[in-house]
Amino acid sequence: MKHKSMKICALGAALLLTLGLTACGDTTQWNTVAGSRYDEMTFTSETLQMVSQNIEDSWFETWYMSGVTPDNFEEMLYDSIYGSFQDEKTYRAIASGYRSWYSAKDELGYNSEASMPEDIRIADVRYYINKDGQLIVEADLIGTTHTAVMEYGLDRDGIPTSIVINVNHSLGEKLTNAGLNTLLGMGMAFFVLILVSLVISLFPVLIRNGEPKKQVSDKELAEKAMDSTLDRIAEQEEEEEGDEIVAVITAAIAAYEAERGDAGDGDGSYQVRSIRRVGSKWRKTA
Repeated sequence: MKHKSMKICALGAALLLTLGLTACGDTTQWNTVAGSRYDEMTFTSETLQMVSQNIEDSWFETWYMSGVTPDNFEEMLYDSIYGSFQDEKTYRAIASGYRSWYSAKDELGYNSEASMPEDIRIADVRYYINKDGQLIVEADLIGTTHTAVMEYGLDRDGIPTSIVINVNHSLGEKLTNAGLNTLLGMGMAFFVLILVSLVISLFPVLIRNGEPKKQVSDKELAEKAMDSTLDRIAEQEEEEEGDEIVAVITAAIAAYEAERGDAGDGDGSYQVRSIRRVGSKWRKTA
């Protein structure tokens, strides 16, 4: 029993040690670039605060005031941005960031275009080095109705490699959006099922070249079945009557032959080779 207790204690200690090492491995060093390829004197909280404000104010808000939209972004700004950085990847990162900011600005909220620089502003800035060795900056955006996080990456020269805006929503808003998405998905599924059922119901019409299928009532079906049965009975009776008539004709001929044979030479000159019905039906007379 004592030996078993020691095993349990050892197992618990190993588990705690493993969890401790895992926690240490996942710890993020915030607001420092020490030990990375980035210059500690260049990339500081003050510097990155200025960079964040430059991206949000000098770039995005200024472009918006100038009538730039995601649709005409390339036409209006490609030459300027590419001329400044001489890098297609940098242009795409900035264009993607502006598209994200343009979609989030209404949710952030602002009173007017004139007051946008004061209504949407940068608050706190924090940064860290990710597992790939790249500097990632998270800048808090504050609007009149919502807050957001502008997350972007910088290379060693301070050039953006990616920019994305994530709006912060309340729990109620998240649940509402989830409910709306669920209802929309279920509604689309039911709509497709109804559409498929309608198409399948039209198959008979399409196969009959557009002619509507005639609906047959139960009474008509019963009448057709009765007529078919009566026709079969009539045909059977006609066949039986035909057999009786053939027998009568054959017997009459035989009697005639016998009588003629008694009166004459007795060699009979009539033989029944075939009997053929003339007309469509036999008629029986009483």
